[in-house]
Amino acid sequence: MPEDTRQRLLRLVRRPDADLAEAALLCAAELPASPDVDATLLRLDALADDLRSRGFVSGEPEHDAAALTEHLAGRHGFHGDAAGYHDPANSLLGDVLDRRRGLPITLSILYVGIGRRLEVPAFPIALPGHVVTGIGGRDRPVVLDPFHGGRLLDEAALSARVEELTGGRLAFRRSMLRPSPAVNVVRRLLNNLTRDFTRAERHADALWTVELKLLLPNRLPDDHRVRGELLGRVGRFDEAAAAYERYLEVVSEDAPDREEIRRAAISSRARMN
Repeated sequence: MPEDTRQRLLRLVRRPDADLAEAALLCAAELPASPDVDATLLRLDALADDLRSRGFVSGEPEHDAAALTEHLAGRHGFHGDAAGYHDPANSLLGDVLDRRRGLPITLSILYVGIGRRLEVPAFPIALPGHVVTGIGGRDRPVVLDPFHGGRLLDEAALSARVEELTGGRLAFRRSMLRPSPAVNVVRRLLNNLTRDFTRAERHADALWTVELKLLLPNRLPDDHRVRGELLGRVGRFDEAAAAYERYLEVVSEDAPDREEIRRAAISSRARMN
């Protein structure tokens, strides 16, 4: 039931040791044909067991990074889907396991999830516009890019990547290599799903991604506005009006779109008649 999976997700993201793979699967649990969460987690266990059966034992970060990359990118063919970047399937971990293609965030979740099962200290790093994977080291983490076949990123490569992703607006700082908390990763994954379901005009699916974001501790006032827009698109005008009105309650008084949203609420109420 959705309520059960929503509560399970909410409990999970509050844990410092959250399994990001489980969280990613729970984010997709409201799809009409969503995969069984626990059965899909067994597929990750099997991927990890396959590497373990080949003699893997966690060691130095460079060793662990090379082993994960050779196993996931090399042996199993997981890589980024640049051609179909905005396909919602790229943000759905179950589909990523089937298709072996995904976005930076879902592939990083995969690497971190397999690392977790092998006692590798792997974690997601949320660079501006691109998620990569870190493996803890003595001085700084070893950083690899699952979207680009697990390519190792030294400091010069990280600087170039941040400059490229931000159009030169930001410079790389070592503080960017901190582990991203589970709740932030989940929010970023849901943002991708909201964007891509909306682009595909799958408004009912985009709607539940926003409703999930509204449950998170890092929810934003703008989530109410987006929810109102999506509710209007699926013909639920009374709920759309209430969502717009809730946005007006929580947004700052000087928000530039207050009058626009007030008119949208009135319009939604009128369409109920």
